[in-house]
Amino acid sequence: MRHSAKGFTLIELVVVIIILGVLAVVAIPKFINLQDDARMSAMAGQFSAFKSAVTLYHSGWEAAGNTGAIDKLASFGEGNVSSSPTGYPYSTSGVNTEVFTACEELWHGITSTDFTIAHVTDADLMTSDVDIAYTYRSDQCIYRDLYFIQRGETTKVMNYDFNTGEVTINDAFYNSDGTMQH
Repeated sequence: MRHSAKGFTLIELVVVIIILGVLAVVAIPKFINLQDDARMSAMAGQFSAFKSAVTLYHSGWEAAGNTGAIDKLASFGEGNVSSSPTGYPYSTSGVNTEVFTACEELWHGITSTDFTIAHVTDADLMTSDVDIAYTYRSDQCIYRDLYFIQRGETTKVMNYDFNTGEVTINDAFYNSDGTMQH
Protein backbone atom coordinates (compact mmCIF):
# COMPACT_ATOMS: atom_id res chain seq x y z
CA MET A 1 0.00 0.00 0.00
CA ARG A 2 1.36 3.30 -1.07
CA HIS A 3 0.88 6.47 0.99
CA SER A 4 0.70 9.75 -0.83
CA ALA A 5 2.49 12.66 0.75
CA LYS A 6 0.40 15.65 1.65
CA GLY A 7 1.78 19.16 1.44
CA PHE A 8 3.87 21.21 -0.93
CA THR A 9 7.26 20.44 -2.31
CA LEU A 10 10.07 22.93 -1.96
CA ILE A 11 9.88 23.70 -5.68
CA GLU A 12 6.17 24.48 -5.45
CA LEU A 13 6.79 26.85 -2.53
CA VAL A 14 9.59 28.62 -4.39
CA VAL A 15 7.38 29.05 -7.46
CA VAL A 16 4.60 30.56 -5.31
CA ILE A 17 7.08 32.95 -3.64
CA ILE A 18 8.40 34.05 -7.04
CA ILE A 19 4.87 34.67 -8.32
CA LEU A 20 4.01 36.72 -5.22
CA GLY A 21 7.23 38.70 -5.66
CA VAL A 22 6.42 39.51 -9.27
CA LEU A 23 2.90 40.57 -8.30
CA ALA A 24 4.28 42.83 -5.56
CA VAL A 25 6.75 44.46 -7.95
CA VAL A 26 3.92 45.16 -10.39
CA ALA A 27 1.26 46.19 -7.83
CA ILE A 28 3.25 48.52 -5.55
CA PRO A 29 4.09 51.10 -8.25
CA LYS A 30 0.43 51.10 -9.31
CA PHE A 31 -0.59 51.80 -5.71
CA ILE A 32 1.92 54.64 -5.42
CA ASN A 33 0.62 56.17 -8.66
CA LEU A 34 -2.91 56.01 -7.26
CA GLN A 35 -1.76 58.02 -4.24
CA ASP A 36 -0.19 60.62 -6.52
CA ASP A 37 -3.35 60.74 -8.64
CA ALA A 38 -5.44 61.21 -5.50
CA ARG A 39 -3.18 64.05 -4.33
CA MET A 40 -3.35 65.74 -7.75
CA SER A 41 -7.15 65.40 -7.80
CA ALA A 42 -7.49 66.77 -4.26
CA MET A 43 -5.38 69.81 -5.10
CA ALA A 44 -7.21 70.40 -8.39
CA GLY A 45 -10.50 70.18 -6.48
CA GLN A 46 -9.26 72.63 -3.86
CA PHE A 47 -8.16 75.12 -6.51
CA SER A 48 -11.51 74.76 -8.29
CA ALA A 49 -13.35 75.34 -5.01
CA PHE A 50 -11.30 78.52 -4.52
CA LYS A 51 -12.27 79.70 -8.00
CA SER A 52 -15.96 79.02 -7.31
CA ALA A 53 -15.76 80.84 -3.98
CA VAL A 54 -14.35 83.93 -5.74
CA THR A 55 -17.33 83.97 -8.12
CA LEU A 56 -19.81 83.40 -5.29
CA TYR A 57 -18.27 86.16 -3.18
CA HIS A 58 -18.37 88.68 -6.04
CA SER A 59 -22.02 87.83 -6.74
CA GLY A 60 -22.84 88.48 -3.07
CA TRP A 61 -20.90 91.74 -3.15
CA GLU A 62 -22.87 92.91 -6.21
CA ALA A 63 -26.22 91.72 -4.83
CA ALA A 64 -25.62 93.79 -1.69
CA GLY A 65 -25.24 96.91 -3.90
CA ASN A 66 -21.61 97.56 -2.99
CA THR A 67 -19.49 99.80 -5.20
CA GLY A 68 -16.09 99.76 -3.50
CA ALA A 69 -13.93 97.92 -1.04
CA ILE A 70 -15.75 96.61 2.03
CA ASP A 71 -14.37 95.18 5.28
CA LYS A 72 -16.88 92.35 5.62
CA LEU A 73 -19.42 90.63 3.41
CA ALA A 74 -21.93 89.28 5.93
CA SER A 75 -23.59 86.94 3.42
CA PHE A 76 -20.39 85.02 2.68
CA GLY A 77 -18.75 82.31 4.79
CA GLU A 78 -18.10 83.47 8.34
CA GLY A 79 -18.85 87.06 7.31
CA ASN A 80 -15.26 88.22 7.78
CA VAL A 81 -13.91 88.39 4.22
CA SER A 82 -13.10 91.88 2.98
CA SER A 83 -13.03 92.84 -0.69
CA SER A 84 -10.80 94.58 -3.14
CA PRO A 85 -12.12 97.89 -4.53
CA THR A 86 -13.65 95.93 -7.44
CA GLY A 87 -15.55 93.52 -5.17
CA TYR A 88 -13.45 90.38 -5.21
CA PRO A 89 -12.36 88.63 -2.01
CA TYR A 90 -9.14 90.03 -0.56
CA SER A 91 -8.45 89.25 3.12
CA THR A 92 -10.04 88.56 6.50
CA SER A 93 -8.45 91.42 8.43
CA GLY A 94 -9.68 94.37 6.41
CA VAL A 95 -9.23 96.22 3.15
CA ASN A 96 -5.93 97.80 4.22
CA THR A 97 -4.15 94.50 4.82
CA GLU A 98 -0.75 94.07 3.14
CA VAL A 99 -0.89 91.69 0.15
CA PHE A 100 1.67 89.40 1.84
CA THR A 101 -0.77 88.74 4.70
CA ALA A 102 -3.93 88.96 2.61
CA CYS A 103 -3.01 86.00 0.38
CA GLU A 104 -2.71 83.61 3.33
CA GLU A 105 -5.79 85.01 5.08
CA LEU A 106 -7.79 84.73 1.90
CA TRP A 107 -6.94 81.05 1.47
CA HIS A 108 -8.33 80.28 4.92
CA GLY A 109 -11.20 82.73 4.55
CA ILE A 110 -12.76 81.21 1.43
CA THR A 111 -11.68 77.56 1.58
CA SER A 112 -12.14 74.77 4.06
CA THR A 113 -9.14 72.48 3.87
CA ASP A 114 -6.55 70.59 5.87
CA PHE A 115 -3.79 71.58 3.44
CA THR A 116 -1.14 73.66 5.20
CA ILE A 117 -0.09 76.95 3.62
CA ALA A 118 2.75 79.43 4.11
CA HIS A 119 4.64 82.09 2.21
CA VAL A 120 7.62 80.39 0.55
CA THR A 121 10.22 82.05 -1.63
CA ASP A 122 11.45 80.36 -4.80
CA ALA A 123 14.77 79.61 -3.08
CA ASP A 124 12.96 77.62 -0.36
CA LEU A 125 10.47 75.68 -2.50
CA MET A 126 12.48 72.45 -2.39
CA THR A 127 12.87 72.39 1.40
CA SER A 128 9.67 73.90 2.78
CA ASP A 129 7.41 71.65 4.85
CA VAL A 130 3.93 72.85 3.81
CA ASP A 131 1.39 71.61 1.29
CA ILE A 132 0.78 74.91 -0.47
CA ALA A 133 3.36 77.64 -0.95
CA TYR A 134 2.04 81.08 -1.73
CA THR A 135 3.75 84.11 -3.08
CA TYR A 136 2.32 87.38 -4.33
CA ARG A 137 2.54 90.35 -6.65
CA SER A 138 0.97 93.76 -6.14
CA ASP A 139 -2.42 92.57 -7.42
CA GLN A 140 -2.14 88.81 -7.34
CA CYS A 141 -1.83 85.78 -5.06
CA ILE A 142 -0.02 82.73 -6.43
CA TYR A 143 -0.57 79.32 -4.85
CA ARG A 144 1.65 76.31 -5.65
CA ASP A 145 1.38 72.64 -4.67
CA LEU A 146 4.77 71.79 -3.16
CA TYR A 147 4.36 68.01 -3.13
CA PHE A 148 5.04 67.59 -6.84
CA ILE A 149 7.54 70.47 -7.06
CA GLN A 150 9.73 68.74 -4.48
CA ARG A 151 9.44 65.44 -6.36
CA GLY A 152 10.59 67.08 -9.60
CA GLU A 153 7.22 66.56 -11.29
CA THR A 154 4.64 68.79 -12.95
CA THR A 155 2.41 70.53 -10.42
CA LYS A 156 -0.66 72.76 -10.26
CA VAL A 157 -0.23 76.51 -9.86
CA MET A 158 -3.16 78.86 -9.26
CA ASN A 159 -2.94 82.61 -9.89
CA TYR A 160 -5.63 84.84 -8.41
CA ASP A 161 -5.96 88.48 -9.45
CA PHE A 162 -8.01 90.15 -6.71
CA ASN A 163 -8.74 93.23 -8.85
CA THR A 164 -10.32 91.35 -11.77
CA GLY A 165 -11.36 88.12 -10.01
CA GLU A 166 -9.52 86.09 -12.63
CA VAL A 167 -8.39 82.70 -11.38
CA THR A 168 -6.12 80.65 -13.62
CA ILE A 169 -5.02 77.13 -12.83
CA ASN A 170 -2.09 75.82 -14.84
CA ASP A 171 0.37 72.97 -14.87
CA ALA A 172 3.95 74.02 -14.21
CA PHE A 173 7.34 72.40 -13.80
CA TYR A 174 9.98 73.75 -11.44
CA ASN A 175 13.72 73.27 -11.72
CA SER A 176 15.72 71.95 -8.77
CA ASP A 177 16.68 75.53 -7.83
CA GLY A 178 12.98 76.46 -7.39
CA THR A 179 12.61 78.45 -10.62
CA MET A 180 9.73 77.72 -12.92
CA GLN A 181 10.67 76.19 -16.23
CA HIS A 182 9.23 78.10 -19.19
